[in-house]
Amino acid sequence: MAQAFTGGFRVAQTKLAISRLLPESEAASALESAQVVALAILVREQMSQGEFAGHYRPFAQVLPGPGYEPPPAIDRQIALFMEFLPTLDGDSKLEVMAVAKALSEPPKPPTPAIATSAVPSPGVTTPQAGSGVPAMYAAAWKLAIDTAHSSGRTISFRAAQDLAEQAAPHDGSGIVGTAGVAAGGIFMRDLLPIEQVLLLYEPFAAAFPYESLL
Repeated sequence: MAQAFTGGFRVAQTKLAISRLLPESEAASALESAQVVALAILVREQMSQGEFAGHYRPFAQVLPGPGYEPPPAIDRQIALFMEFLPTLDGDSKLEVMAVAKALSEPPKPPTPAIATSAVPSPGVTTPQAGSGVPAMYAAAWKLAIDTAHSSGRTISFRAAQDLAEQAAPHDGSGIVGTAGVAAGGIFMRDLLPIEQVLLLYEPFAAAFPYESLL
């Protein structure tokens, strides 16, 4: 049964249908995502609700999965998030710090070895400025701020951000600002694409997955 989701005529049909709607560069990722979700459905009795929700996440808004329940009020999600923040400790805290640092520091272009000519080596490309996950993270935060302003929610948006920053560990770990960003993303959940909300929440995804706030 697992092979039916990863090859054969059925997958070819699905790939063709997806490629009609998406560019080729995105169609491959969409097909892989659909296969992961199909396999998760197949074995969902062996998974916890949170694990299954995480695998099914790409399709949750388009086609609610088995046992789907609408998310609670935004205020409740933010309150749960702030309850979790003081519990960060040990490996979970270290991982939040590591991810937060990686997202706050844009990747540096590779430093070439001894240059022998002005012509770049074949197959070597220099990353474009503003590319990569840190840039996406910054762009998602800018979108959240702009959306808060345009929707007239600026004051409440800032309040949610401030409360999360107060609840975060103030020990020089660098989590404070990241917690405010995550809370801001949660607060704008109903106006932002879900992938943007999840990107803003990413530093905390391993410590307490977004599904744990539902």
